[in-house]
Amino acid sequence: MKHSDLQQFVNSINLMTDVSGELIRHLRHTNIVPQIKTDTSPVTSVDKEVESSIRDIIAKLHPDHGICGEEFADTATNSEFVWVIDPIDGTLAFLAGFPVFGTLIALLHNQKPILGVIDMPVTSQRWIGGIDRPTTCNNQPVRVRNCNDINQAMLSTSNPDFYDDQTLPALLALKDCSQLNIYGGSCMAYAQLASGKIDLAIDVQSDIHDFLPLVPVIKGAGGMITDWHGYELDKNSTDKFIASGDPRVHEQALKILQSFI
Repeated sequence: MKHSDLQQFVNSINLMTDVSGELIRHLRHTNIVPQIKTDTSPVTSVDKEVESSIRDIIAKLHPDHGICGEEFADTATNSEFVWVIDPIDGTLAFLAGFPVFGTLIALLHNQKPILGVIDMPVTSQRWIGGIDRPTTCNNQPVRVRNCNDINQAMLSTSNPDFYDDQTLPALLALKDCSQLNIYGGSCMAYAQLASGKIDLAIDVQSDIHDFLPLVPVIKGAGGMITDWHGYELDKNSTDKFIASGDPRVHEQALKILQSFI
C-alpha cells in the first residue's frame, strides 16, 4: 500500500473521531438510560448515534468499503477494505462518568488491521497507529517501555467480573506474578501501554470491535498483542487477548497462560 493511501485513511479516521468525540462530549451530560443486550452488556442510544455518524462518513468517503460495527448489521465485509467500529468502548465507564471510555476504529485490508485509533473524547487524547506509521498520541510519537521480567510489570485488566471459572485462574496467576495491578481502564489501559505506562494488559469476553483497533496502535508503539496462544489477532480471532510492551514479558505471560488453555 502506498504511503499516500494510508495518509488518506488517517485523514478519514481523524474526521470520524472528530465527529464522534464532539457527539459524545455533548450527549454524555444528557439523561441516558441503558439497555441490556443479549450478552448482558449495556448499550445506550449514544453508542448507536455515534456509530451511525461514523458509518455516514465511511459511506460518503469510502463507499466501496465494508463496515463491521458493534451496534448495527455488517455490510460488505468481504470487501478489500473493511472498517471495524466500537463507538463506545467501556460503556460501563461511560454510564458511571469515568473518563476512560473511548471510540475504537480499525481499518482492515484483506481481513488484517492496518490502521487503528483509540480516541478518548473526555481527555482529548487520540492514539493512532498503522503499518509503517509509528504510533502517535495527539501527533506526538509514543513508545512502549522496556520490562524484562513479569515480576516487575504493571498488569491491567478491564474488569475481573468479566472472567469465569475457566479464565479467572489465568488472571490470578498473572496477578500473582506481576508487581502492580490496576483494573477498570478499558481501552485507556491499552493506550497507556502504547505510551509506556503499563507493561501488560489482558482481557476476555471481547470481540473484534474491542481488540482489532488496538493492534496497529500497540504494534506501532513497539509492543505485542496476540491471542492467548500467541497467534496474531485478525477477524477470526476468539474472545481472549493479551498485550505487552516488552516481548520478554509477553513470552513469560504466554507461558503462564498455557496452563489455563
